[in-house]
Amino acid sequence: MKTPYKFILFDLDRTLWDFDTNARNNISRLITRYNLPIADHFRFYEEFDTINREFWALYEKGEMSKERLRSERFYHSFLPYGIDDREFGEKFGEEYLDTMPDQTALMPDALNVLRELHSRGVKMAVVTNGFKEVQYRKLKNSGIDNFFDAVIISEEVGFHKPSPLIFKKAVEAIGADKSATLMVGDDIVNDIEGAQIFGISQYFYNYKRVVCEAGPTYESDSLNGILELTEIR
Repeated sequence: MKTPYKFILFDLDRTLWDFDTNARNNISRLITRYNLPIADHFRFYEEFDTINREFWALYEKGEMSKERLRSERFYHSFLPYGIDDREFGEKFGEEYLDTMPDQTALMPDALNVLRELHSRGVKMAVVTNGFKEVQYRKLKNSGIDNFFDAVIISEEVGFHKPSPLIFKKAVEAIGADKSATLMVGDDIVNDIEGAQIFGISQYFYNYKRVVCEAGPTYESDSLNGILELTEIR
């Protein structure tokens, strides 16, 4: 590292906000509330997560509408359990989205890292592909919204990661110098390859310890490593 990074862009879900823990807990609560015939809540979440990722990939490519994504992902997840009810699937999905921001688990060390970076005067932005009405509430309810100088959400700016245009928006929003900017994220394509295309350094938060052939600038299973790349003020 030639110069300490003074600007950091963060992905939100699964990088700062513990999406899997929060989604699993929220879905389990709703399954119990509606007394659904699903005994293994963990297995159901894994099945839902597979479908959800497939639908999100289509949405990010412009091949599925936001409305269809929100209305059909639970409908398709319920089918193997004998629940064939589109109206209920949509209702469950809307309640899931409405209550997700009430879950506030963060990824390990996320809060301490943000506090330290903020104390060092590092300018930070969130760059996320989520829905705006959900992402803002996640940030606020989990108590991390005040650390960021900008929040860039794909739905608002009209570009999804890995498009370089969304990274351009984020850099402009915080007045960043690209040579001193670091993108932190857990997604190889959206976060790492997207940042590479745009031309900024990348920190692959590889907490699942998967093989990454993209060749990120930095790679670690801990967020604490970011602190070594910034200057103590």
